[in-house]
Order: sequence, then structure tokens, then C-alpha cells
Amino acid sequence: MVVDDVRNLQSYHALDEGIRHIAEYTPEEIPVFHGFHRDCEHTVIFTVERGSVTASTSWRENPGSRDVTAAVRAEAGMFVLYLPGEPFIVRSECEETEAVMRTLGDRDGS
Repeated sequence: MVVDDVRNLQSYHALDEGIRHIAEYTPEEIPVFHGFHRDCEHTVIFTVERGSVTASTSWRENPGSRDVTAAVRAEAGMFVLYLPGEPFIVRSECEETEAVMRTLGDRDGS
């Protein structure tokens, strides 16, 4: 899990080349999480436009774990990036929060 200011996102392209083309990925609403999700093939990025979210991760090595190994608060203008295989939960902190999820590698038409 990487958390930083959106202005710094392009400096992380070495983690996933899809970051260079993030504007080409369709933003999705954050799903309702009832446990950790894991995308073993794609990098998943959450960006916060307004308000804040709580982002958590767990053990990559133990897929059945429900332990939270890290939790952070990301506010407007920040992003949270999960590499393939990292378990994640992201939740809005209030109704006014505007945040989206992008799954790199799932661009429209590719």
C-alpha cells in the first residue's frame, strides 16, 4: 500500500507503467467492502476528490488473514495504491466524500 499526494503519482510509474496513463482508465465508485478484497493481476488506485477515506491492508502472505497490518487516512488530493495481490479495504469516512477506484490494466478497449 502506497499513500501520497496525487501530484506525486507519476513518480510511482516504476511500480506499474499504467500509472503513466491513469487518465485513460475509467473511474469506478468505491464498492462496499465486507472484508478484504484482492486483485492478483492488477494494481488498484483510489483517489480522493473530497472528504477522506480510511484505507487498510493485511498480510499478503496469508490470504485468509483478517488482521489489519496498516490503516491510513487519505484526504482530498491524495491517492492510495495497492499492488497486485495486496489485500485492501477502502471506506469513505462521511457521505460527502468523493473518491474513485481505478483498476490498471482494465482500460476501455484494451
